[in-house]
Amino acid sequence: MAPIRVGIIGLGAKEAGLLSVGSWAASALLPSFLNSPHYEVVAVSNSSVASSQRSIDFHKLGPNVKAYGSPEDIANDPNVDLVAVSINVGHHYVVTKPALLAKKQVFVEWPLGANTVEAEELTKLARDANLKTIIGTQFISDPALVKLKELVASGAIGKVTSSEAQLAPTFGPPDVWGADATYYLDLKTGGNEFHIALAHFLAGFVDVLGDFATVKASFATQYPTVKLLDHSTGKIVNPSFPRKAPDHMFVQGVLNSGALASVNYRRTTDIVGKTTRWIITGTEGEIEFTIDG
Repeated sequence: MAPIRVGIIGLGAKEAGLLSVGSWAASALLPSFLNSPHYEVVAVSNSSVASSQRSIDFHKLGPNVKAYGSPEDIANDPNVDLVAVSINVGHHYVVTKPALLAKKQVFVEWPLGANTVEAEELTKLARDANLKTIIGTQFISDPALVKLKELVASGAIGKVTSSEAQLAPTFGPPDVWGADATYYLDLKTGGNEFHIALAHFLAGFVDVLGDFATVKASFATQYPTVKLLDHSTGKIVNPSFPRKAPDHMFVQGVLNSGALASVNYRRTTDIVGKTTRWIITGTEGEIEFTIDG
């Protein structure tokens, strides 16, 4: 079978493994495509043709990989089978829609859109055209989570009666943030601690235990202002930037199985214990799932 021909939107000219703004495609997507016999990278699209060509050259993708400067151009390339989108979520809608209209298969990093309206429209376009699509909730395919799901499904702890998770991510001090990623401090952008950090975990949580039948939540912004840090100089460039997204989120409810569930997300200067501690309680025992870092 011929490999699936991939066009990447948002591939920066940055080293893989460097988790900074604009580097996610190089860190999380490109290595998988290049190391798989089932895919072939054939095109890159950034904000300009010149930017795309710099990325092609930087990653040594070869002279046959095409450089584009608009989502319409890469979407209309007949040699592209799959369009992979890895950019700021605020732009997901405008770059994904042309690909769907061109009847391309699409991979989009989570979240699909900056809001429900955008996500629902893109979903409808894909469904109406009967297209294969993927949303990048990588936690679901993590080998550790796959094993956890297997243990729960096998009845290793009996019938699940409750589950609680405590999350405290290590993004640095809760009152300091990168000056090049202020969108992460605004709930309306669709790319913030609620939509990304908490939602990625919740995707795995419900994959293992099933969805919520009833749910309620309490959100708070305990650090309403943050210092903006210029990572290139190490200097604070704004000592009091407003945070317009929650940094503490508590979600509780009852799952479809009848089990009680609680997921608590917090930011702190000094974490006690693991950054993620998830306990699943059953009639015949418990499982503790932890993440360090």
